[in-house]
Amino acid sequence: MIIRSRSPVRVSFGGGGTDCSPYCDENGGCVVSATINKYAYATLMTRLDQEIHVESADFLKSVKFGHVNEIVYNNELDLLKVVIKKMNTSGMGLNIFMRSSVPPKSGLGGSAAVFAAMIGLFNHMKREKKMTDYEVAELAHHLERDELKIGGGRQDQYATVFGGLNFIEFGKGWVRVNPLKMKKDHLLELEKNLILVYAGDKTVSSIQADIITDQMKSYTQKNVDVVEALNKTKEIAQDMRYALLRGDFERFGNLLHEGWVEKKKFSSLMTTPHINNLYDIAKKNGALGGKITGSGGGGFMLFYCEPNKEHIVLEKLEQAGARPFTFTFDMEGLQTWECEDKRGV
Repeated sequence: MIIRSRSPVRVSFGGGGTDCSPYCDENGGCVVSATINKYAYATLMTRLDQEIHVESADFLKSVKFGHVNEIVYNNELDLLKVVIKKMNTSGMGLNIFMRSSVPPKSGLGGSAAVFAAMIGLFNHMKREKKMTDYEVAELAHHLERDELKIGGGRQDQYATVFGGLNFIEFGKGWVRVNPLKMKKDHLLELEKNLILVYAGDKTVSSIQADIITDQMKSYTQKNVDVVEALNKTKEIAQDMRYALLRGDFERFGNLLHEGWVEKKKFSSLMTTPHINNLYDIAKKNGALGGKITGSGGGGFMLFYCEPNKEHIVLEKLEQAGARPFTFTFDMEGLQTWECEDKRGV
């Protein structure tokens, strides 16, 4: 049997940071985000023996185990191994292959897409009692945050599984995904005027310090600036939801800018001189607002531009060293399918 899956990465518009505990547990959080047509792809092939073979094209690594019970976590393809160990309860032999359309740690929720794609493979194999979208997203969150102890919020797992444009709410022990039912004309206009660029790899200091951990530490210590920034970020996401539903894109662009101003207050590691320079260039040439799409320190930047100025902004950013990244919205989320196994032919 051969099963394949794909799960999209996301661009976050507003609210990021309010989906992290303990903030969302104590105050409630919300984000506005959209999935795009860049994916984590996974393939599962059953074997006649009990060996587990795992290969990642992104890291150019492969590992092999004689049995699922031999799997250990050692920072080599642990994102793949933890799903296999959790879901391959029968102990069957497997070949697993994974590749992604975006670089690791680039701020587009790529690790959540990998988890969702992997869980989707095993969920597809179930004859009955298949997991719901909420259950898949929650398991992805649990495996990443609790099993592997990787810090972060809850938005990425729900965004990749559900797909589309969503307003996602978070509370203590619950999550609610609200699809944004925009007019088609508005959706096309939004997609046309958005641009995405790769600003560069995250700085070593931002990776080592873990920006999310730094941010939540400041919150728990009741740093007034951080608490107020998180509260304001939540308000901006709520306003952004209605701006999108109305098709008020000038307001949406301005809210992107306001959100970036608040996001920079979360941690001193959020931005760099290079990122600040790119942002200033974009604003001077027609961008109404923009932001880093992930936790900060590098990765992708998203901008909403004045109509018919997106090409100018893109050209200027490319001249400054950013790499353009074309995309369209993905409206389907996690998908799985079967294909013919011709290995015995």
